[in-house]
Amino acid sequence: MNDLKPFLSLFRPHWRMMSLGIVLAIVTLCASIGLLSLSGWFLAASASAGLVVATRGQFNYMYPSGGVRGLSILRTAARWAERVVSHDATFRLLTDLRDRFFRALAPLTPGDRGDLRDGDLLNRMVADVDTLDHLYLRLISPLVAAIVAIAAVGALVALFDPTLAAVLVAILLSLLVILPLIFYRLGRAPGRQLGESTRTLRQQLVDFIAAQTELAVYGGTQAQRGQIRQAESGLLQSQRQLTRVTAASQALLQLLNGWALVLMLYLAADQIGSLTPPGPLLALVAFVTLASFEALVPVAGAFQHLSHTINAAGRLRPVLEQRPSLTFGLAGWQDAPIQLNDVSFAYPGSPLAALEQVNLTLAPGEKVALVGKTGCGKSSLLNLLSREWQPTSGSLTLGSTPWQELSEATLRQQVCLVEQRVHVFSGTLKENLLLARPGANDAELEEALDAVGLKGLLEKEGLALWLGEGGRQLSGGEARRIGLARALLHPGSVLLMDEPTEGLDDSTERQVLDGLLQGGRTVLYVTHKSAGLERMDRVLQVEQGRIVSGH
Repeated sequence: MNDLKPFLSLFRPHWRMMSLGIVLAIVTLCASIGLLSLSGWFLAASASAGLVVATRGQFNYMYPSGGVRGLSILRTAARWAERVVSHDATFRLLTDLRDRFFRALAPLTPGDRGDLRDGDLLNRMVADVDTLDHLYLRLISPLVAAIVAIAAVGALVALFDPTLAAVLVAILLSLLVILPLIFYRLGRAPGRQLGESTRTLRQQLVDFIAAQTELAVYGGTQAQRGQIRQAESGLLQSQRQLTRVTAASQALLQLLNGWALVLMLYLAADQIGSLTPPGPLLALVAFVTLASFEALVPVAGAFQHLSHTINAAGRLRPVLEQRPSLTFGLAGWQDAPIQLNDVSFAYPGSPLAALEQVNLTLAPGEKVALVGKTGCGKSSLLNLLSREWQPTSGSLTLGSTPWQELSEATLRQQVCLVEQRVHVFSGTLKENLLLARPGANDAELEEALDAVGLKGLLEKEGLALWLGEGGRQLSGGEARRIGLARALLHPGSVLLMDEPTEGLDDSTERQVLDGLLQGGRTVLYVTHKSAGLERMDRVLQVEQGRIVSGH
């Protein structure tokens, strides 16, 4: 239960809407109980009045029938309003939680995230956040409504017999305490398994989608599908177990309702049976007893899902409470050399260092290329400059200012990193380009596209061209050039490029490099190709994490 406490604070901004939802839930439940109780009494009273000739004309049919219609309308309207208000409050709450989760996740480095895979993070952001809607919709609101409804039922029966009211309230309150404990224990194991099965299945699907090409090339598609089917079977089994618990709770509630009805009728026969005529009041007691169990049904169902909710909260908390290992200062940018002095770096858990005692000075406006075999540490050096990782030892400075003292806004404004993987967002061509320079006009965007050989994309819909999720309407080379166009638009004074022209033909490669290397920006160019090296001020050879030569 401790895992749920931090999330209760998220209710504060929405307490008015959530309180209104609880009030409407109380009104709905009371109207439902009142409708069934009044209807039962009305039918019994009408029958009793009709059997006695002397009182047949004296019975007022209008008031009870009007009450039945009024309660029916009230129940319908209140239920509709309660669903609207409660779900609106819940969706706002989940929006805040998902935004908080993303804000906590965004500054974390790969080292901070540890062994969390993309599929696992996606499952936490989507499925686990959605699961927390149970906390309000299925737990807090029904529990408060049930307590108030039980009090209302007791007050109603007490008007005719306080002893019967005390017995009925005692039964309902006892069940309100006992049943949640029983069904929480019954639902704990399948609820935990449901969360794990959902996470496993989503992770398997993400891996399958991301690695379709490799799986097809190496013949692993069927094996991966087998793992997905196995994860799906585990999820279905967990759902079946929870469904059995739900069925057991409904059956037990019906059985207890029947026993409570028999007991109340037995007691009412002595207490109310002496009255004349006893039929309508006995019917009232019977129907109140039957209707009062409506307050217990959602509470029993809520607690069988409580373990699933607690486990989801437990998976979210480590990310929400994780503090980024990288810290930033307040220093601004200055026109000074970038210096790496005896910089060493090793990835967490790796026995080998990715970089060892690297010394490098980049003068303002200087263009330097790093060449070497794959895995020699070139990309790791760029990751240190972009502050995705922190050096294990040594110092990285801008003039006399330590690199970590730069403010994050300054670093992002001045340093542009072009990686091998480019993400294209689900949006228009213009929206994807404006990420690099929000204030750019259409002419500047079109000029950048022309510089990377993508002017053909403007022929049909212009900058309004919809690129789709992950740029699915683009080829791999076109998606890569979208990233290069962003680099051209970025106003930063330092350009870090990690194999920027990989996969491009020679003519396009020359065209792109001509655009990227223009101007007075400081450039650090990682490549294993010879294209563009003649335009570099220095070319440095990297081997096994060290700069071994240069010219």
